[in-house]
Amino acid sequence: MMMQSITKQCIKSATATSRISSMMIRCTSSIAAAPWAGTNYFKRVYHCHTPLNPLLPIAAQQLQSSSFSSSPGKPTKMKTMIPRKAALHLTPKAREIFRKLIEATSSEGIKLKYEMSSQHALRMAFKFDLIKDVKKELSHEDEGVSLEVLEDGVTPKPPAESWNDNLPKLYIDSGAFMKVLGGKLDVKINPETGDIIPLLFDREGNEMDPNA
Repeated sequence: MMMQSITKQCIKSATATSRISSMMIRCTSSIAAAPWAGTNYFKRVYHCHTPLNPLLPIAAQQLQSSSFSSSPGKPTKMKTMIPRKAALHLTPKAREIFRKLIEATSSEGIKLKYEMSSQHALRMAFKFDLIKDVKKELSHEDEGVSLEVLEDGVTPKPPAESWNDNLPKLYIDSGAFMKVLGGKLDVKINPETGDIIPLLFDREGNEMDPNA
């Protein structure tokens, strides 16, 4: 009896598989005959995924499809989105001081950070750090702002032209990004210590309080 039951189940499974395969063949034939079958849209939608296997669970089919969507041994890379505008506007004074400081110290850039103050307990502060090695000291979440200007000598070089120019930049630390986004950066020099102090202003021109 048990053997007969197993045999019946196998026959039912085979019949179901045959019906599904027949439906898939008819569906594929209809798609191939469609007037848009040779277009890029068709190739993008129907040719970029592995056909579903009716004998595999849905989760397994999705995993199988994703594993064949890219070349073997090559991890899928996310396309970098280059912003239209710089995250921060630099005053001419700040841009000039940054360029001179980078040149004098043979650095590869300057990083704007937002962290605990070293002078006042339980207070936050904006700080600058020199970058000696961009590859080691920066993460993909830190965003660069060009220190260059266009041929008119005034207009800042936009991200579209400066993103991969390999020139020194002001880098905004990921921890400071949302705090300063859309603002303006100026600097002042402490006459006693010679330290460069960041001055940040919001879009309305008000000076930002790092502890607000």
